[in-house]
Amino acid sequence: MSAFRSAPPKSRFAVRLTALLLSLVLILPFAAPPERAAASAWASALSGIDALYDGYTALETANKIEKLEIQSLRKDSAARLKNVNASVKAIDKSKIDRLNTEWAALKSRHASLIRQYSDLGKQAAEARKRKDKKSADLLDLKRNKLKPSVDAAKLEIKKAQEALASAKKQAAAKVKTVKDALAPAAVLKKQVTAENKTIVSCNKTRAAAYKRYRSAVKQGNAITAAAELTLMYDQLRKIHASQRTIYGWEKQISAAIQSAASKLPA
Repeated sequence: MSAFRSAPPKSRFAVRLTALLLSLVLILPFAAPPERAAASAWASALSGIDALYDGYTALETANKIEKLEIQSLRKDSAARLKNVNASVKAIDKSKIDRLNTEWAALKSRHASLIRQYSDLGKQAAEARKRKDKKSADLLDLKRNKLKPSVDAAKLEIKKAQEALASAKKQAAAKVKTVKDALAPAAVLKKQVTAENKTIVSCNKTRAAAYKRYRSAVKQGNAITAAAELTLMYDQLRKIHASQRTIYGWEKQISAAIQSAASKLPA
């Protein structure tokens, strides 16, 4: 049995009961002696409580079932979202780590050669400043002999760096695809949070009305008890409507997570 169904047929009774109680208060004093009018109003209120109470308890039970369904759906979504986020972090991670390691290893392997080549160039430049052509030529000879090896080393390092940059770019594009699919879930979660505040407010009003209802029962005041029960029922209907709305949003969040999961690379 789905908990997400329309409120019981008695939901409209709350409005009718309130109107009836008001009519009794306004009309009976002119239609009958005070004692008889009060007794009639009390009896009508008692009859109203009898009719409304079953609807109230049925709706309260339905709301509890709805809440459990929402909590179950939310828990499932949270678990699947956690898995999706973990998978996002792992996108091409092993490939990127490998390419990064290779790039670092090449830089380390060729560092001495490239540094030697650079130092010879600086020394040759200083020799030319001193007008020491002989030393400059000798240094240039040594440097130029290393040039083919240095050019090859630099090209190897450049290719490794480009491969790493390309892998990172591809991974970023894959991550964006998944996160774009998840984006609606974040918006919906904010809406759920806002709607939950409405439920909290309704429950506070209902709790206060319940205390007054119990007090009226103890005092034998059926009219006040009926009015408070009507208010409690009205708050339950609002909670029911909010929970139906939240359940719909939670279903959309679940669908967004499912869509994001389908976009994860195999």
